[in-house]
Amino acid sequence: MTTKRVARLFTVEQKFPCGPKSSCCGPVGQSTEQVTSLKNAIEGLGLGVEIYDLSAISDSTDNAPALKLFKAFGPQITPIISLDGQVVAMGQSDINETVSSIKSKL
Repeated sequence: MTTKRVARLFTVEQKFPCGPKSSCCGPVGQSTEQVTSLKNAIEGLGLGVEIYDLSAISDSTDNAPALKLFKAFGPQITPIISLDGQVVAMGQSDINETVSSIKSKL
């Protein structure tokens, strides 16, 4: 029996640091809709998907690469996607670009 490979999707809840209608900066993090779309696209590659909220992770050994990036760059580096323990995509980008990055690692 073959085990399905699993991609880890690291996100943070979308927030508006300067207020929802401010013009000085945009939102950081991902909306529920964005996470769902990304999850569905990754599953379309035949991968399982585990979703993690970076602000709630306490085990730094199991998720070290994503946590290091998050601590260094903050929520603007999300979403972070890892496969087999290595980061394969990060940051806001078009879903097709993200899927292409993941495909290149399969």
